[in-house]
Amino acid sequence: MILFYFTGTGNSMFVAQKIATETGAKLISIPQVIDEEREYSDDCIGFIYPQYANSLPKMVRKFILKNKFSAKYFFAVNLWAFIHLGAIGEIAGILPLDYGAYLKTPNNFTFLLNSPKDPKARLNKAERHLAKIVNDIQGRKSKSVKPRKGEGNATKYFGESKFKVTQKCIKCGTCKDVCPARNIVFEEDGIVFGRNCETCFACANLCPQHAIYSKERMLKRRQYRNPYISVEEIKETNNVKERN
Repeated sequence: MILFYFTGTGNSMFVAQKIATETGAKLISIPQVIDEEREYSDDCIGFIYPQYANSLPKMVRKFILKNKFSAKYFFAVNLWAFIHLGAIGEIAGILPLDYGAYLKTPNNFTFLLNSPKDPKARLNKAERHLAKIVNDIQGRKSKSVKPRKGEGNATKYFGESKFKVTQKCIKCGTCKDVCPARNIVFEEDGIVFGRNCETCFACANLCPQHAIYSKERMLKRRQYRNPYISVEEIKETNNVKERN
């Protein structure tokens, strides 16, 4: 089994690791291979990703479209926090999914709402649901997903790279290192946010000084990181340093 995942603040990485532990799947971080173009072949291929604006993250869609996949069984697990309205249908419109599942995980989109005080409680519920999903996958259960035409785009709804930094910024480089899109550049006169934003909010949530925001209300809200995934793990999985 090959399992592809995309993560900003750790939820998808957490889920991917849990599935891999139970199935022996090979984990591949999409940001690490986004510059490649090849064919992936295995008995089973899965995708783990967070939905943004009820759609696929741009990078996930791009990755699937530019590569070829061959498998007897395809599945996808769509992570959500607010609401989902057939969001998994977008990936089903590109690949012939045999199984699709939704998994509710803690909110990291502090642009809209505060993150939970006790994310472990939410994750405990997610793990119980995930156990059933893993059982379904191991049994190669069929669960049809209605394909959805068209392309979703989170930045269309929430803006692109409109981040700012407060005077608390110490230019530590964490935001640059966790960004899966290589969208943050350090220059002499400050930090520049480019036009390749994925709206994953890793930069804002993982800044150790809580100095990054797009709306001032974000500075009053709790930052979010999956409590079982470290900042260093997110840096490594998004592979920024090796891709410079």
